[in-house]
Amino acid sequence: MKAGMIIGTVSVFFALQANAADTTPQTKTASPNFEQHKADILKRIDERIAHNQEEKGCIQAAKNQNDIKACREKFKAENKEMRQKSKR
Repeated sequence: MKAGMIIGTVSVFFALQANAADTTPQTKTASPNFEQHKADILKRIDERIAHNQEEKGCIQAAKNQNDIKACREKFKAENKEMRQKSKR
C-alpha cells in the first residue's frame, strides 16, 4: 500500500514535470477565456497535489494499522467531497 502511494505520487510528479517541459509555441491570439480556463485547471492540480501530500504525511506518521485506516477514511471522504465540488 505504501509503495503504491509513493509510486503514484512520483508518477504525478513526473507527469507534471513532463507537462511543464512542453515547449510548444503559444499563439498570440489566446483568448482570455483560455487563459482563465488554464489558470483554473492549474489551481485544481495544485490543490490535488497539496491534498495528496497531506494524505502522504498522515500515512507516514501512522504508528499502526488503525492510524492508516483513519487516514484513509478521512482522505477518502475529502476526495469524494472534492470530486462532487468539481462537478458543479
